[in-house]
Amino acid sequence: MSSIRLAVIGCGAAARACHLPALPQVTGARLTALVDPDAAHAEGAFQVYREYGGSGSPQPATSWQEALGSFDAAVVAVPHTRHAQLADDLLRHGKHVLMEKPMTTSPADAEMLLKTAADHPGTVLAMAHPRRLFPAYAWVHRLIRNGALGTVKRVHWTEGHPYSWEPVTWSMFDRRLAHGGVLTDTGSHVFDSLFWWLGEDMTLMDHQDDAMGGLDSDSRTWLRFGTVDVIVELSRLRPLGTCCTITGTEAEVTIGTDFPAGECTLVTRSGEVLHRGDVAPIAPAQGEWEALFVEQLENFAAACGPQAVAPYSTAEDGKRVVDLIDACYHGPARRAAPQPWTVNRTRSAA
Repeated sequence: MSSIRLAVIGCGAAARACHLPALPQVTGARLTALVDPDAAHAEGAFQVYREYGGSGSPQPATSWQEALGSFDAAVVAVPHTRHAQLADDLLRHGKHVLMEKPMTTSPADAEMLLKTAADHPGTVLAMAHPRRLFPAYAWVHRLIRNGALGTVKRVHWTEGHPYSWEPVTWSMFDRRLAHGGVLTDTGSHVFDSLFWWLGEDMTLMDHQDDAMGGLDSDSRTWLRFGTVDVIVELSRLRPLGTCCTITGTEAEVTIGTDFPAGECTLVTRSGEVLHRGDVAPIAPAQGEWEALFVEQLENFAAACGPQAVAPYSTAEDGKRVVDLIDACYHGPARRAAPQPWTVNRTRSAA
């Protein structure tokens, strides 16, 4: 079976922790270019690729134009605000694109990419939403679809801890490059999962975050999917834990939202424990970190090839997330989160 020639554009933390360790095991794609404006970052990424058993000599380049003839498809892992223009350029040059989240930082840019992809029907534009391949997330998806929870009534998602992702650059903390904070970063994963589980009928009821001209570190969002009330609390500062509870009329399921998920439970309304412990992966879900990205890249390669299989996460999925994040930041439901200096406090008498 022939494999597509793949470029990784942006050789920072996402490329090094996710895509490059997986690529040596991917049969449908081979790494042929590493692109980063900082040549040292491309070299560092190549060393990671080698450490995981990568072979060949992918072309190092400081721009995608420099490597244009050496790849058919690209993983876009550049800073968030550069996603749109880069992906648009690649699609116009006939390249397939797998986008790191978020797809773009504005609905208008997301719409532009959908149009560009439609105008170039030989190209594939797909999203990297790997949590759809987490065993616990896939389990929840099955439980909801097969009615095991009854009618879903509410969801409570908390995910927060001091920021621990090891950066290669500081782009995640620069508003000009990241655009948003914890909501853009972690929230992209959370919102995509919720749309996957609960469908597209969603209303933003309320959103609070602590951004005051900078990047948000704490956020709280109230969503309503049909009749299902959803509360999402995210933080880069507070130890909220990593937990999601989905309550239905017949049963309640709780999962860890990180990978691996740890102990997960399924308990009936009468209190019978149907499951407690790890969740076994059922394909295409994967139980090992590198295997998640092997599966994601194999799927992307198959979508780009003659089989034209459906991507696990589409550009339309990405746009839904972008629209919701933008509404949280800029829509009428947005409120500034209370801060100690913005709320009434009782002052002791002198």
